[in-house]
Amino acid sequence: MGHRHPSRLKNSEVSHARARWLLRAELAGCEECRGEGDREALADLASGGVFDSLITGFVLSRVQQWRVPGRAPEYPATVYRIAPVDERDFWRESTQHCMRVCTVEGARGSSVDTVPALRELRLMSTADRTFVLDDIIDGLSEDEA
Repeated sequence: MGHRHPSRLKNSEVSHARARWLLRAELAGCEECRGEGDREALADLASGGVFDSLITGFVLSRVQQWRVPGRAPEYPATVYRIAPVDERDFWRESTQHCMRVCTVEGARGSSVDTVPALRELRLMSTADRTFVLDDIIDGLSEDEA
């Protein structure tokens, strides 16, 4: 019988139900569910899928944090270009690569084009995909704390 991980998530941009479930499992520290969720996310690289929802939620929450008063970035822009250097340095190489092709769009940075990043993820080894997923889950977890 399954169990639940009660938690209200702050990030409404993580819209896919299984992506939200994975994030709640991470916050609850449930290794069993985290493993199941990781496998599901790593296998679902479709637009609108689990990994896509996690990337979108991560990017949109970070864009809000990276805004500098008096200096509005111009969109479209790659995530890598607008991310602060100290954050980029924290990401593993495979995550940096995905963020170089992931684009923030909209007048206020309100949407994300993840299609190129998902394409790159499909070309990566499972280990590299796992690194990207870990970096994104870590970032989303920080936002929830």
